Amino acid sequence: MFSRIVLEKNTKSTTEKFEIVDRNILYSGPIHLTPFKDAQNIDYSRLRDLLLDDYRAAKIATSDIDTGAVIVTGETAKKNNAEWMVNALAGESGKFVAATAGPNFEAVLAAHGSGAVARSMATGKTIMNVDVGGGSSKIAVCKDGRVLATAAINVGGRLYATDESGIIVRLEEMGRKLASLIGIDLEIGQTLTPANRHKIANELAEALVEALQGKSMLKSTQLLMMTPPLQLNEHIDLITFSGGVAEYIYKTEKEYFNDLGADLAKSIAKKSRPLGLPIEMPDQRIRATVIGAGSFSLQVSGSTTFLSSGLAYPIRNVPVLVPYTPKRKASAADIEGAISSALRRFDLSEGEDRMILSFNDAVRPSYENLAEFARGVVAALPTTISKNLPILMCFDTDIGNSVGNIMRRETSITNKILSIDEIALREGDFIDIGAPIIEDVVVPVVVKTLVFNAE
Repeated sequence: MFSRIVLEKNTKSTTEKFEIVDRNILYSGPIHLTPFKDAQNIDYSRLRDLLLDDYRAAKIATSDIDTGAVIVTGETAKKNNAEWMVNALAGESGKFVAATAGPNFEAVLAAHGSGAVARSMATGKTIMNVDVGGGSSKIAVCKDGRVLATAAINVGGRLYATDESGIIVRLEEMGRKLASLIGIDLEIGQTLTPANRHKIANELAEALVEALQGKSMLKSTQLLMMTPPLQLNEHIDLITFSGGVAEYIYKTEKEYFNDLGADLAKSIAKKSRPLGLPIEMPDQRIRATVIGAGSFSLQVSGSTTFLSSGLAYPIRNVPVLVPYTPKRKASAADIEGAISSALRRFDLSEGEDRMILSFNDAVRPSYENLAEFARGVVAALPTTISKNLPILMCFDTDIGNSVGNIMRRETSITNKILSIDEIALREGDFIDIGAPIIEDVVVPVVVKTLVFNAE
């Protein structure tokens, strides 16, 4: 998908930061089935050719692109060469966000892309978006413009695929295990009978509907869950379905792709009715996780930063986590819990995956509060501390230097610390941080925002 992004200086801001004021889709390509070389590897050459065909159809040259995003999701993200492929597609320019999305992050992307997050803000309703794709279903609960909870389960329309005569040509390992659980032995080359296809679709739908309720009692649900069960603390007002299977749920797709999609959609629609919740159509269905554009927004930090000597710049493509900290006086345990929750939400492993923690109005500027805050951050990062990795933080107010100094003074850590301020980041952003300028206390920051478009 190709879009034109319009940036404009905010003249009301003292820093005159650039903001996105308009975005228009120039070309939306057709849906392609991912080409595979074998059961464990994506066919990069064929995929590259498909994408180049889209460039030609859009009459856009690769050199015309200023920025973008390449994100691999679902079953494709599990393949052996997924990480290599996404970085190869992103290229060496550094202009593209490149990521393989884990199931929770994909749930967040789908909730934004489907319009569920924006709708929850506009209507005041709590909305559950269920993105049913080829290999998995991602569940997100949205309220007040935020994703509150996520979960994922291996329920999808292409766990099995056949040729025109019904011979199985694609069989994912989880699909094989589910079939075995319900007494059906399947192998590539065998025939998938209509009766068995219907039985499998029913079992998948049963497991999904149980997962929507935060339950995991069926053996099939326990087998298929990719994450812990959904934590349901909110009354759900309505459900929206996105993803490829949603096209069948809402009867907007009539073509049959020799997989479980149509059968699964019928079973999901039937088994969702007893939940008694309104089912509404989202803004986007199969393209819910398609990123309209990745836009650059160059910002400059405030001058009250804390930058340890010896940090290597530039620091590139760092995912942003936004811990939801209490607005009142937060304890160290509150801060630790908020950071741990943010890590789970984006499928990042503390001490293994790079990240920057971005805090919005997180702490009142008194020594006692800042010391408690610093202890909470350190408690949430035990592996980072033990490996002596850098701690990266960002604040929307001018407390970056204070937090860094107090963290160094009040804790025993020896890690390098980068604590910048007066930069507002959003969950799902990626940033590049340049070498310090202006007396080595200000850093340039490039924010790569995932921009979700409605057609």
